[in-house]
Amino acid sequence: MKNVLTISGLKGGTGKSVTALNLSASLALYGKKVLLVDCDPQARASQWRKIDSKENDHDLAQVLAGRIGVADAVSGTDIEGLDILPGGFGLFSISRKLTRRIDNEKLLRLIIDEIKHDYDIVILDAPSSCGYLSIAALTAADWLAAVVIPDEDWVSDFYSLIRIVRYIRQSHNTPLGIAGILFNRCNSEKQMENRAAPEVFEKIRPLIYKTMIPDDEMLDKKPPSLGPLSLYDIKAQASQAYLGIAREIICAFNLK
Repeated sequence: MKNVLTISGLKGGTGKSVTALNLSASLALYGKKVLLVDCDPQARASQWRKIDSKENDHDLAQVLAGRIGVADAVSGTDIEGLDILPGGFGLFSISRKLTRRIDNEKLLRLIIDEIKHDYDIVILDAPSSCGYLSIAALTAADWLAAVVIPDEDWVSDFYSLIRIVRYIRQSHNTPLGIAGILFNRCNSEKQMENRAAPEVFEKIRPLIYKTMIPDDEMLDKKPPSLGPLSLYDIKAQASQAYLGIAREIICAFNLK
């Protein structure tokens, strides 16, 4: 059952957490049972639930530390069909301990394996780095969706991520696949093309999702701390785009 998708990228500011949150909500709106796993110490995908990470003892850090089981850390949300395994600053401390052994990079995969069969799809929000939590989130996944913005570095950022994918495949014998490249804050294909050599763009083009997330001012007015954009304005351009990405994933993953 290959239903675990990690939303990742190598640098901050591309909108990974916003994408993970809104995509998860959109899939739930289509009637899918979704688990969102926040692997980031900043916990941006968890903030809208108004949990104080300093006081919360039921989060991913506690699961990784072996203090509680994964089922005990998962909770429901205001959106029917969407559950969340929250992140928090405790992930910073536990990751420093777990990074000492390469075998620990597979720990999150073992945890997700315990619960993924209860969901149509599991979405992991990975931090923007090459650190333990990012590698663990990718090792736990069946598929990677790379979030990029159409700047001058998007091609090199993507290929750097591919090198990490190869490391994971070789080191952990994990068949991590590339689900696609998702362009955020992008209003036209021309913006992508202008930042890439023609021959490189044509090579990468088949991996790019047809739906782009536009540079919608609603994304600034309604940050992830307030929850998925669809809760506030389902007709907003960005809301409709996330629903479009959700439809592409439902088709690609053959979700019934």
